Amino acid sequence: MYHRDAIKAYQEAEQDFLVEGADPHCLVQILYTELVLSLERTYFAIDQKDYVAKSTHITKVLSILHVLASSLDFDKGGEVAISLARLYEWARRRVIEASRDNLPPVIEEVRKAISDIAEAWSTIGHKDPRAA
Repeated sequence: MYHRDAIKAYQEAEQDFLVEGADPHCLVQILYTELVLSLERTYFAIDQKDYVAKSTHITKVLSILHVLASSLDFDKGGEVAISLARLYEWARRRVIEASRDNLPPVIEEVRKAISDIAEAWSTIGHKDPRAA
């Protein structure tokens, strides 16, 4: 993911925090964090029958999924990138279905899957180049 593209995506997704100066790994971590939070908010909006909030949160979820999918590097990422692309497409379809039919359990299913990926991403972290 290019640094400027990620910043632009965050501005378009109306993020609540500044990402200026963050490295690509950190930007993806922020995207995952925001995605999980937006899925949780979507779940509660549907559950509470707050359809205005549901629409707002669904839009954010779909925007973040688009940014994540668009940032995949299939040349460098190989099978991992392909697997993530499939996951993001599955998540997108399930979120649309959940929104259409007002199904909180489907949102929770997607949240759990994304949370697992987010947790794995956070464990990758950055290694100190001085450590050997």
